[in-house]
Amino acid sequence: MAGSRSSRLPMGIPGLLYLEFINYGKGTQLHLEKMVHLEKAYALERGYLPAFYEKKKDIEYFNESISPLLVDACAQLEVMSDTYNPSFEDMATCNPEETSFNKIMRGVFERLVYIAAFTGMIDNNVYNEESEVFG
Repeated sequence: MAGSRSSRLPMGIPGLLYLEFINYGKGTQLHLEKMVHLEKAYALERGYLPAFYEKKKDIEYFNESISPLLVDACAQLEVMSDTYNPSFEDMATCNPEETSFNKIMRGVFERLVYIAAFTGMIDNNVYNEESEVFG
């Protein structure tokens, strides 16, 4: 039974990225928890994609097309981290700083999803009930 269950789970680094995406914002999460999912998703993309394109002997394409997207995502992550304030974890205040932080966080998520879509990195992963257990 365990073998069949694990065979349906997302596999490898693309599978781990997929799990970060489906777990981002799931249920009630603190901003800090969402930030951790985004940081992990970025690290997975940043670590995996150069090696993937190098194996395909297409590192020039990576450097020209994908690396700039990752650099942009990294810059957005830094702004997100710099903008974060622990007071945002209290009840939503809708103050301008928290609203701005939420927009930055949403932008980081959108950028990371765009990179995954652009590269096809998680195209072969399927959401299922077992995916919820591991994350």
